Amino acid sequence: MKSLKFLLILTMIISLVAFSGCTGNDVDTDDGIQDQVEGETPPSNDIPPQFDETDNGEYIYGTAVVEDIEILILESSPVQVNVVAKGYLPDGCTEIGDITKSKDGNTFVINIETIRPADAMCTQAIVPYEEVIPLDVYGLKAGAYNVVVNSVSDSFELALDNLPQTP
Repeated sequence: MKSLKFLLILTMIISLVAFSGCTGNDVDTDDGIQDQVEGETPPSNDIPPQFDETDNGEYIYGTAVVEDIEILILESSPVQVNVVAKGYLPDGCTEIGDITKSKDGNTFVINIETIRPADAMCTQAIVPYEEVIPLDVYGLKAGAYNVVVNSVSDSFELALDNLPQTP
């Protein structure tokens, strides 16, 4: 009888110790949010927030996440330049909205906006996109040019003035 009591008490103590780590009130629970140490780069699999989201009641407008750009210089006369922007949209309802281009000195600035219905129920899976954006390079002088697409930048160089060749 004494060994049965001892075995029962031992089983209860082991059970209490084993289940004590299963409480929902633990301060150090991992809720998917990682603290960033000052000066540390966040992991690349984190989804950056969309910038400048505004809601006009019917649609939510934002700025597209751009992960990479590629500059393609086409072999033609005059030369044509395309920028391929690659990134992702945060859900299944968000689409590419307006794409605006401007030129300031030797820098082309491109803004890719997003649009989504405000009251839509959407899949919560990211959706990759790729946009080809032609640059207006006709008449440019030979030289180096920068391209900035939603804060992602690259550069290209024109070896010759970009004017039609005359025979």
